[in-house]
Amino acid sequence: MVSLCYFILSCKKEQHAGTKITQPSYSLISITNAAVRTDSFEFYIDDSLVALPSSLFFGNTEFFSLQNPGHTDKTPYMNILSGYRELCFKKNGGNNFQIHFNEYFEPGLRYSIFIADTVTHGQLKYLLLKDNIARPDSGKAQLRFINLSPDAPPMDIWVFPNAGNVGYKLFTNRSYAVSNYTESIKSQIFTTIDAGPYYFVATQAGTYNIIMEGGLILAGRGVITIYAKGLLATTGLEQLDVGLIEYTQ
Repeated sequence: MVSLCYFILSCKKEQHAGTKITQPSYSLISITNAAVRTDSFEFYIDDSLVALPSSLFFGNTEFFSLQNPGHTDKTPYMNILSGYRELCFKKNGGNNFQIHFNEYFEPGLRYSIFIADTVTHGQLKYLLLKDNIARPDSGKAQLRFINLSPDAPPMDIWVFPNAGNVGYKLFTNRSYAVSNYTESIKSQIFTTIDAGPYYFVATQAGTYNIIMEGGLILAGRGVITIYAKGLLATTGLEQLDVGLIEYTQ
């Protein structure tokens, strides 16, 4: 705001302008390593190393502490300065960046970054999502599903409330989201669902062939991302599985 003050002394007019102070604006980002056969990563913003709470190993999402009166909450989001930023990832102790990209981050918005794919499929890739999160009431949760398995087929996700026998299809034909514009747009959207216990079944899209299944309790005001990680055509620690990012608003 500019303030103008006028003084008339001896028929002389002077104008004084106040100084405008611009406050920095921030965006929020979440970082998850969903890339099979990768070790932990170092994370850089504009060529500066960012200290993270833990290593970005496969299947890990970084969480940060929020100090509130009387308790400490956890969030998967960290603040960064808004605007155009260069983000880079490299293997711990490595010399070269394996992922680097420039993006514009809008003030006040939340973003999720997923490191994905595998070196054996060509190169590591990333998925950047602009998270569309509402604020549910205490009896609701927000849920999304992202297919980040490079060799898994498109999936339908069925939910069975209270782990009962009657369920319904919540997500349809969810394909591998990396380098897929349509699927990445779907992956930005959280669906509001009643809080409570559920049994989830992932089937090959358009069939009843079960690929994965398991139970989960959705907390009130919870924000939950379920993502497929790993490889369908393997066994052991790299086999197809689910990753979970969960926090409460």
